[in-house]
Amino acid sequence: MKDYNVKIVQGSEVQGEQLRLARARSIYTALIRHCHVENVSCYINCDEDEIIRAKLICLEVPDEPVHDIRSTEEIAIICHKEDISLPEVYALRKDFPTELAHTNAGPYSRPVSLCVSDVTFSDIRPMFNAYDFITSIRRWFSLNSENKLHEADRPLEVFFAFQEMCCLMNIPKDNNPYARYSKKSKLTSTLDFVEKDNATHYICWLPTEKIYASNFARIPRTFGDLRQINSSIHESLTDTLLLLLQRTVAGKATLPLLLLVYVTQQNQAGTKSNKNLFIIKTVCSPNEVLVKKRKLSTKSFEAWFYQLPVEVAMVLDMDSRQENALRNGVKNTLSKIAIIGSGTLGSALTDHFVREGVTKELVITDFDFLFPHNIGRHILPANKVMTSKVKSIKELYKGIFGQKLTALEGNYLSLSKQDKEHLNNGTQLIIDVSTSIAVERHLAHEQDDKRRCTSFLNPKGDDLVLLMEDTARTHTLDLLEMDYYRNLIEDHRFEHHLEQTEKARTNTFSCREESVILNYENVRILAGILSQQIRKHFLDEKEYLNVWHLNMEDGTVKSLPMSVSVWKQYSFSNVTVYLSSVVEDKMKIMYETSPNAETGGCLFGSYDRDYGIIYIYYMVEAPEDSIHTPVSFVRGFGGLTEEYERITALTYHQVRYLGEWHSHPNMPNRPSAIDEQQFNEMSTEQQSQDLPFIQIIYGKNGLYVRGVM
Repeated sequence: MKDYNVKIVQGSEVQGEQLRLARARSIYTALIRHCHVENVSCYINCDEDEIIRAKLICLEVPDEPVHDIRSTEEIAIICHKEDISLPEVYALRKDFPTELAHTNAGPYSRPVSLCVSDVTFSDIRPMFNAYDFITSIRRWFSLNSENKLHEADRPLEVFFAFQEMCCLMNIPKDNNPYARYSKKSKLTSTLDFVEKDNATHYICWLPTEKIYASNFARIPRTFGDLRQINSSIHESLTDTLLLLLQRTVAGKATLPLLLLVYVTQQNQAGTKSNKNLFIIKTVCSPNEVLVKKRKLSTKSFEAWFYQLPVEVAMVLDMDSRQENALRNGVKNTLSKIAIIGSGTLGSALTDHFVREGVTKELVITDFDFLFPHNIGRHILPANKVMTSKVKSIKELYKGIFGQKLTALEGNYLSLSKQDKEHLNNGTQLIIDVSTSIAVERHLAHEQDDKRRCTSFLNPKGDDLVLLMEDTARTHTLDLLEMDYYRNLIEDHRFEHHLEQTEKARTNTFSCREESVILNYENVRILAGILSQQIRKHFLDEKEYLNVWHLNMEDGTVKSLPMSVSVWKQYSFSNVTVYLSSVVEDKMKIMYETSPNAETGGCLFGSYDRDYGIIYIYYMVEAPEDSIHTPVSFVRGFGGLTEEYERITALTYHQVRYLGEWHSHPNMPNRPSAIDEQQFNEMSTEQQSQDLPFIQIIYGKNGLYVRGVM
């Protein structure tokens, strides 16, 4: 068929064992072991992409499907060597229906590209599971056959009283004479120092001897009314202006003239600064004044010049960062902070930091745009819709003197080397509010001395979580993340913490895009707490893990500290195991209270394939139906399924079964022949499901740990 691009799924056929990409190998292994998969074959194309073709059988499709999807479908999975996106999935049947829900548009109609996941690959990567990936593909076919993959209601995706006040929006460089004057209302205006091409007025700077606050009997209306004010050279402002125009290049300017009158002040330390007093607007240009002066007699020129109308406006300087800090009572400020993420919480935190003058320099980075559905709980106004969030946020605070704000538009995981250096140079604290596990893990494993913290809201938006590394970075963000999961499992205070909330449809045309429903009032309350607590705990060298719960009934906020483990590290050829002290302590107690019989239990935690790490932070003690003897231990099954379902729900699927442990009472921890057999059998079984396996033996000489990814 003309609309079928067969080249997409073609290549040179190879044996599965010849696949070189780790992602392709794991998927191939899962496919050949899957009971509902047949005819698995492998190919490598000219771009070195690896293609796995297979037939899915026994798909759950009704007898009369809504769409022509059959119980047996052939697919192709393409893994790219860059490994930065989810493997592509294609339905290979030449008459496979097109334009189904959640298919990817391309240059050809067929083979049909399937969108099998609603989660970004960067967040899937740490715990990517090939078996789950195959399940998601099968689920795609099944739900689409019944037209249930896409809901029907989802959219496709005063100096002078009562006188004008003019605010100086920026600080001129080298007394820049060009400015843009903008009238904002009858009594307000702004003045921006700009390049010549964007200017509306030419500025002449006129220093005066003292602040004239009460010397005006009336508001000056003409140049003649300004003769009563002396400049710093003991001449009237008008005579000083004429000398300036005749002796400098200012006299050649053709833009309307605007005078900026200022006084030089000196503080007790002897430092001088200029205090802007008022601006004087005219309708004539400097060049016009000089032309008149040359052509007219002195008397005629003075008659013309002193009758020229002027408008006077009081000058207000934009607030400075230092003044913001002073007004907010912020004493301990930082020199530079970087914030990753400018969404609901990130933008609110940025707003607090800028308005409170917390830091001299703030770097914000994000790749996102402001979509219409963001407006309900974002600091940016509606007129910034469809603009870069970070660039618009920078523009929002433009003009605060002494506040340097840098916007880096891009995903932190793929920032350029130059942007990364700009973000890191001189930074004292990196704050992650991206809500991305991938970003948090990446920050945790970056090798430098910059302290990091991450923060996020729970799904209902009534809990705020803060994870902050210690100054020495011994408790990195990933370890604090694991302690966070452990606390959710063990502490009854958090049994409702990750309960899901309703979701609202969005119109960003992103696959299955949804936005959780949470109250912006909560966000602002908790963002204020976050700003305060980050500054407070930054001054402390210790690690910090805490949750704040907002009671929406009475508006009170309760601090709920979480316990932090000490972690032991065990390194092997292709995997590093981190064991929580909480788990080890429980093993020790069980070992000591069972001196005459072996005991043990199940190990739970998380793993990260990107970094080759297994984290063990929870242990289930031997079920009651376990068998204990002085030389053996057979772990039972009673209650394990229920416990696994409980901890999975509490952590929202972040916990996995990882392996087994048992004791050798009064014996060394060296594995026996039976232990070796158990390890080989169970590790093979786990790896057949693309899962790691850990075995721990507790003996009189401590722990024996080994694991495979």
